[in-house]
Amino acid sequence: MRSRTAAPLAVALAVILALPSVLRAQALEPPRLVPARVAGEVVAGTYAGIGGFIVGSFVAEEFAAAVGARHETTLRHSGWIGGALGGGLATAGAVYGIGSIGNQAGDFDVTALGAGVGFATSLGLARLLLGADGTLPEGMSTRARWATINALALLPALGATIGFNSTRRLQP
Repeated sequence: MRSRTAAPLAVALAVILALPSVLRAQALEPPRLVPARVAGEVVAGTYAGIGGFIVGSFVAEEFAAAVGARHETTLRHSGWIGGALGGGLATAGAVYGIGSIGNQAGDFDVTALGAGVGFATSLGLARLLLGADGTLPEGMSTRARWATINALALLPALGATIGFNSTRRLQP
């Protein structure tokens, strides 16, 4: 009789002992994606990135001029570097901020990496579509110009959103 009751008791004991680890594993699973939140991350990241690029570019050009840079090329390159840094940080910060509302969190470093990958992709596509000088082709309609510019501005925010949501988890 002992062997008949020992096996079910051993199984019950194993289930009871494993239950806390199963519950912890369920708590670590990422929550479901909410389309409105993802859309908010992309939209906020895009506009924050545009604003961050403008502010970063202005600050970097003013700083370069203040330390003695006088050549237009040096000022323009300084502006691009400052704009890229400002836009990248603003994009990653906006996506991270929207994504972290409530009881969710993600990894800021991966979010910033995603913004950087999106920015590099945008730069590459801009070189292909716009040419080395960065001007839009002459025969392009106004609607196509705006669509191209908006798509290029959207890529860093898409990258940041993918980065954030790939590391998204519930806060304990």
